[in-house]
Amino acid sequence: MLRIKHFLIPALLLTMSACANNREAAGELSLAPVPYSITVPTEIAKHLSVENMELDTANEFSAQAKQAGAIAQVFINYTADDGSIHGFAGVYYFAKSDFDQAQNPNEPPLYGSKVVEKSGMVLAIAGPQDSIFEPTSQDGKNSMALYTLIYDPKSFKSS
Repeated sequence: MLRIKHFLIPALLLTMSACANNREAAGELSLAPVPYSITVPTEIAKHLSVENMELDTANEFSAQAKQAGAIAQVFINYTADDGSIHGFAGVYYFAKSDFDQAQNPNEPPLYGSKVVEKSGMVLAIAGPQDSIFEPTSQDGKNSMALYTLIYDPKSFKSS
């Protein structure tokens, strides 16, 4: 029995550490002033930055969103491997009633698609229509993975 313990415990520890090393490390990106963060693989997180849209007073669309009831709005930017910065997605935080009122059923959603609805509030995402990167490049792969994550409610955590 003692031999089994000496063999079994190291084998289990080795198995658990191998599983842990195979998991893709995740990073959390705060979307402040939107009260959420998004969890993305660390490899993608290092390419991302968040810009508060309301600080750009010349942005008419941001002013329009605020007038429609947006409580907070940010833009997720992606920095490519070549150093160029690309706008990736708009993130909007609304009271549900204001978000619903801002929608026109005959047009695409002006402030994105509802991804999370909680306690009478809506987190909406307006992501890209197409990738601007070559799909086989690392930036293209990151972009496709990020596109999937921004529309997955499980990617978001309220702060």
